[in-house]
Amino acid sequence: MHFQTAFVLAATILATGCASVGKDYTKADIDSMQPGVTTFQQVQEKLGKPTSVNYSADGRTAATWVRVSNVMGSVSSKGVSILFDKEGKMIRIANKQEMNTN
Repeated sequence: MHFQTAFVLAATILATGCASVGKDYTKADIDSMQPGVTTFQQVQEKLGKPTSVNYSADGRTAATWVRVSNVMGSVSSKGVSILFDKEGKMIRIANKQEMNTN
């Protein structure tokens, strides 16, 4: 599942009512991740289960985490996609996105 598709799907689910999807995380959680050091398992411990995971033929993994919250009509959403090598170590953050509406 592409990052934008997961992001839109979660936002659509929350369009009515008060609810949250995905584990909350902070900018500091993302900033603490280091290429070549941080593992897929360590990222899951901080961010929870990924919204989507894609595997490439060469063993690399792309995982996306999306957090969407709707509280009394104010929607906030954020997401991050991270690439991992075949050993499960972070290569880089491929995409970060954050949005708030009132």
